[in-house]
Amino acid sequence: MKKKKGFTLIELLAAIVILAVIALIATPAIISVIENARKKAFENTAYGVLEGLRLEYIERVANGDTKETKFFTFPDSGLKLSGEQPAGGTASTDIKGNITFTLFDKDKKWCAKKDGASEKVTILDYNENDCKTISLKDEIEKDESHIVKNVKVNGETVNKVIGAKSEKLTMKNYVWYMGQLWQMLETNDTNNTIKLITAQSITSIAYGEKSDFNTSWAKKWLNEVFYASLEGKDLVRETNFCLDSVDVVLDSTNTIKVNSHTQINSCQNKITEKVGLMTFEDYVYSNNGVTPVYTGLSYLDEDELEWTLTKKDLNNVYSQDSAGAYLRIVHTKNNSYGIRPVISIDSSSVVKEGDGTKANPYILLNERKVNSGSKINSVKVGDYVYLDESNNPNIFTEEYVARDLKYTTTKDKVRYRVVKKNSDGTVKVERADVLRNLPSTVAINSGIYIPYYYKASIDGCYYNSSEEKWYTSGCTNNNIFKVEENKAEFNYQNSINIGDYLNSSDNSFYNWYSDNTKKMIEETEYDRFTGGYGKDYSNLNNNETSTYPNTTNDGKVTAKVVLPTWGEMYTGNDLNYSYWYINRWQGSSSIVSHVGYDGYVNGSYASSGILAARPVVTLKSNVKISSGEGTMTKPYSLEV
Repeated sequence: MKKKKGFTLIELLAAIVILAVIALIATPAIISVIENARKKAFENTAYGVLEGLRLEYIERVANGDTKETKFFTFPDSGLKLSGEQPAGGTASTDIKGNITFTLFDKDKKWCAKKDGASEKVTILDYNENDCKTISLKDEIEKDESHIVKNVKVNGETVNKVIGAKSEKLTMKNYVWYMGQLWQMLETNDTNNTIKLITAQSITSIAYGEKSDFNTSWAKKWLNEVFYASLEGKDLVRETNFCLDSVDVVLDSTNTIKVNSHTQINSCQNKITEKVGLMTFEDYVYSNNGVTPVYTGLSYLDEDELEWTLTKKDLNNVYSQDSAGAYLRIVHTKNNSYGIRPVISIDSSSVVKEGDGTKANPYILLNERKVNSGSKINSVKVGDYVYLDESNNPNIFTEEYVARDLKYTTTKDKVRYRVVKKNSDGTVKVERADVLRNLPSTVAINSGIYIPYYYKASIDGCYYNSSEEKWYTSGCTNNNIFKVEENKAEFNYQNSINIGDYLNSSDNSFYNWYSDNTKKMIEETEYDRFTGGYGKDYSNLNNNETSTYPNTTNDGKVTAKVVLPTWGEMYTGNDLNYSYWYINRWQGSSSIVSHVGYDGYVNGSYASSGILAARPVVTLKSNVKISSGEGTMTKPYSLEV
């Protein structure tokens, strides 16, 4: 009987080598098959997103809802999809049903992109530029010179953004989102949020009857006007705001420099809101983020008076001082200070472009861009648009759009900002800068400042007090402001005043516009309610009238060009120039409301020559977007 022979060691090793070679050859092919299958599954999911958006658009059309663009953020879109859910990204449908999205798979291997003009979904490798995600949280936290981690502020442990006032133009904590320029205040690892504050005051109003934020006019305005105007709020998360009062060591005046205060390690009076204001501690800790000592001059200082939501007592809250190095204790009802909204957004927010500076802020992936050809009402409140002032007789190459921030410009591309979208499809816009280089017949100080009306004696254009008569034969091309019955009303049809210059005089501001821009402007009826201390902004607009000097409403005026309205969006002081409102001041026939360079709302005599004009116009509903993105650097260009 023959003995059974086994494998020798060399034979076994040879077999193993052969198998290894086969595996080495086959594995990439197998991996490739798996990867291609996963990639195909992701592509199918992307087309599922496309179909879901189409169905959602059809449903909206059926319900008559086609005015606004609809947004989704993944994976919280609410769309019921089969297959693998994308890990992140945004998608939208515009009013025509055009669909645009960028989606990322959970392992960040690919992204799916679709442009509104195309029906094709493109799958790109993640290492390609269009696919890379940049976390907003990572961007601010990698800037170690401007963040302090794990400090206690308002009773919560946060990563606090800090910085000096001198660094405002170089700090990389600015974000453009929902038509607003924000600054990052802090990141919160517990809540996975990033707290933002607007880079300047949005309006200036009285705080409220008392120092309770919950019942304040400020809270009412933040929710009914500001938050209601925001579009694409999918990243916004509720924020904890601490209402605890703060103990401080004061000097002998109500304008105080904080030497020390009791740090709020555990907040006892906490509210949760979508939008609020900065607190005392937000302001103090923005300076260095470590010690409860405020030395002033932090990056939050805008050289204007601004409310906080931290109370001192029943009738007073703390506010930021216009000097930029102090806090104030201010009566809530008898003062009208700046409002800087504060919100929190999801810390997973993705940066699309920008370097984070004030001039070139981060732009989030979720920021909506209006497609070329869309009607003007498709823009967001806060967006920037160009209007053509090519007939302006002055030479200028720069314009301001915010404090310390100006851009090179040309006359045919002057920035305006969307203030309000009207139900009839028209859009109210305000000049981003005040008027400059005004003719000497209009301006009486520095070529910027302009009185509401101005009494002067020029040959053939003067008032004879003994005869109680105006001689106007020499008034042509002079724009001398004549008051009618000594009333400081925006009523240019009956008076030669600031309204006359803006609308109808021979060298009027309206005639600065090109013929094409004039075709875009709608002559509109505007309300002229009066302003004053101690009023809820929402009760200002009423139709009550009485005899001077107690008139509370001057009725309506129809005009092409007007002035900003107190209590509306963007009537705070972001330019460091005092400028007129359209509103007369309460209780006087000769005093007009205005916002001062320090953000304080007050009244000045209509003959005052130390205030600027900031024109406001309404654009017709048939105006369309031709190009641009609506940001400060890339405003929308318009066409009719």
